[in-house]
Amino acid sequence: MGSNPREMRRQVWIGLGSQAVIEQPRARVRRLTVAPRGHPAVTALVGRPKNPRGVTIHFPGFHIAMGPWEAAKCALLAAITGTTVIMCELPGFSRYGHHLSPRVRRDLYDGDPSSWAQAALAGMVAAGEAAGVEAPDQLDVMAYSTGCSLAVAALPTVQAAFPVRRLTLIEPVSVTSRTLGWLTLQFTWDLIRILNTVPRNLPSSWIRQAGLREFREPRVHYSPADLLALISMLSGDDTGVRLGNLALPATNLARGAKSKLCPAPSFAAVDAGLAARGVPGTTMTISGLGHQMWHALPAIDAIARTLAEDHGNEGTSTLQ
Repeated sequence: MGSNPREMRRQVWIGLGSQAVIEQPRARVRRLTVAPRGHPAVTALVGRPKNPRGVTIHFPGFHIAMGPWEAAKCALLAAITGTTVIMCELPGFSRYGHHLSPRVRRDLYDGDPSSWAQAALAGMVAAGEAAGVEAPDQLDVMAYSTGCSLAVAALPTVQAAFPVRRLTLIEPVSVTSRTLGWLTLQFTWDLIRILNTVPRNLPSSWIRQAGLREFREPRVHYSPADLLALISMLSGDDTGVRLGNLALPATNLARGAKSKLCPAPSFAAVDAGLAARGVPGTTMTISGLGHQMWHALPAIDAIARTLAEDHGNEGTSTLQ
């Protein structure tokens, strides 16, 4: 370790061209329904590149269905990382409309996503088994938005079962405490910015087609009580606190420069905390976009390629 802990972390500012064209990835994505023992059914995606090396489990944000739009992201991530990518709809927020269990809902009201994280992890394990994914020699954990809370809460369980190579958190929300009203207002501000996000996908015809197919897909369903429980959890700083108390692998961070849901001061504090502990990784800031930047596939491409560079892994998708 160098004398300066900050040297352990690379800072990257990512600028996206408005007319960036993304090459369609060479990866197969399978969609399936899984119902882990003791948990409700969810839809899962399993993306495989030609010669996968390891596995990435991805915890998505809330209100995200595993349809053609997420399948496009899954294929892109699989192609660039060279890993098999597994992702599932979140329990309680799936197309099947099953509610959160009373225990999970109670824990979320108390600001603790642990039991929900275990339910989400059970879905990904079941999806991997159903798709015939072999136990990996190395595993990456990736998450976006709400999924970051689940990924960090589930990390000790994952580390007990697999050698985790790296953790990547994109737009973590529960890194600061705020009122429910303030969080809702920040969500509204960031949601409006999707008008600047989605057009970045238009130059790539295969992405446009995936988006059009998504309109014909079932939506996710959830109850008002479950939504309030989720917001209650996200209004706290559970993720920030846990990161300071866990044994971490290399940990990467990414944030949209204009994000309100992932405030810049809190994001910087998390990065500084990792640096002070000597946790290596890359911290990325995507210019011109906010929290919804994960719905711009050029941003996903750029983040994945940046991480691939860190590990000497050449991807098959290019930003032109």
